[in-house]
Amino acid sequence: MRVRAVIAAFAALAPACASAPAPFDTTAEGFAIYRSGRLSRGELRALCAEGVREIVVLDGTAWRRECRWRNEVCPGLRVRWDEAQDPDRPVDAAFLRAFDAWVEEARREGKRIAFRCWQGWHRAGRLAAYYRIRFDGWTAEAAIREMHRRGRMMAAHPGLDPQVRALADFAAGRTCSVDLRYCVAGDAPAEASFPEDACPADLRPSSSGQ
Repeated sequence: MRVRAVIAAFAALAPACASAPAPFDTTAEGFAIYRSGRLSRGELRALCAEGVREIVVLDGTAWRRECRWRNEVCPGLRVRWDEAQDPDRPVDAAFLRAFDAWVEEARREGKRIAFRCWQGWHRAGRLAAYYRIRFDGWTAEAAIREMHRRGRMMAAHPGLDPQVRALADFAAGRTCSVDLRYCVAGDAPAEASFPEDACPADLRPSSSGQ
């Protein structure tokens, strides 16, 4: 616990270390998916210039960042999810089904989409690993290697590796093969989906677009 506390304290003192937005998968049809740590106004503007108009936020801070900034720097941006996940607790089935539907639509329609957490290493890394397994056909071990290669301070969350193995079981429709505490929780219908706009009502664009 002491080691983890030291790592967490160091991360808190190193805000400039957050991962910059970058695409990690694209298709010839125009689809691209970006992963990131928290975005500055300039980074959000740059993502918008790349054509990104939908973002999933895994740390619950979009209401005070993207939701407040989008009219200024990225008109038309929709925040599709804005709830804080915990890297030490597995994501649930409802979220994963909604993520699958979101990605499938974006791939089908050639959209550019993004997801982020705070540093871009743990929650975003876990979701990127799931994406690799679910959509690119990677093995859990290959996805774990990439998660560690692109992440930092991964020792702060040692449960991420078995969580990714559990995500591989979920993606394949298998019974979870790791300790129960790392398994995907709950169940969800195949039609699960993200809200059209997760920003608070008073921060949403008016119907006139102003």
